[in-house]
Amino acid sequence: MPFYLSTENFPKSSFMNRNSFPEDWMHFPRIPNEYLLFMINDGILYISEDNTKYELHTGDMLLLEPGHFHVGYKKSFVDYYFIHMPSDTFQPINLETSNEIMNHFQQNKHNYYKSDPFSYELYDSLKPLIPKTMHIETSAFSHIRSKMEEVTLSLASRDEYYKLVCSKTILDILICLSRCYVNNITSEASTKEVSVKRDTRVENVLSFLQSFYQTRITGKAVEVQLHMNFDYLNRLFKTQIGMTIFEYLRILRINKAKEFLVNSNMKISEIAALTGFLNEYHFNRVFTNVVGISPGKYRNII
Repeated sequence: MPFYLSTENFPKSSFMNRNSFPEDWMHFPRIPNEYLLFMINDGILYISEDNTKYELHTGDMLLLEPGHFHVGYKKSFVDYYFIHMPSDTFQPINLETSNEIMNHFQQNKHNYYKSDPFSYELYDSLKPLIPKTMHIETSAFSHIRSKMEEVTLSLASRDEYYKLVCSKTILDILICLSRCYVNNITSEASTKEVSVKRDTRVENVLSFLQSFYQTRITGKAVEVQLHMNFDYLNRLFKTQIGMTIFEYLRILRINKAKEFLVNSNMKISEIAALTGFLNEYHFNRVFTNVVGISPGKYRNII
């Protein structure tokens, strides 16, 4: 079962550092009142939580939960990073199968593309998922190592901003772990019905729309540019992004228009021309339909 990262509070840690123990060491028993994240730098950590035993090797991570008994069950040399976090850092979420988790990631992606980039809604709708345990990709673990070393240096130098350095590092590491989780789930899934990783063809459509949203774009123009049947590409795009090509283009243009409305004193007609709308009337109609208020009112209240 994975865990939501709560975005309601800045991530905090009571203590985070690196430990190294000899071959005759075994983790002591305890029931913590906080989450403990272990990431193995070298050696093996033999640890159990309640009745479940874990054997963690280099590059493995484990998230131990508050209120659960854990203890070492075998002696071994181990070098690991650890982070202690308060009990409200995560929220367990009932996703058991790979398909359920992949569908969750897919919905996250759809929410991102449909969201208003000028609002705070993404903090609530896009919460990273952290697994109970997994093996971390080599490149990602190298990144985590460098971040944890920053923390140890900050602690050793008695930096007055040590706790803020910890919080910054925790967020960076948890996002990194969540991305690894996406990659692991995608590669392990037996079904191809849902894909978390974007198709190269969809990436090409996104790049094309980003580059040419100011111009008149038709289905034929997309076909010519990408050398593919538009209807097929549109179905693929909707599966990956959660909306059709022209629905996405409309949102892209509206969001670009919002930038001009907020950060410039250009006339509404000028903004309409710069963002691919036919004229000021067309812009006003589409903007009001999508946002709920006219461009002029939006400019005045933001």
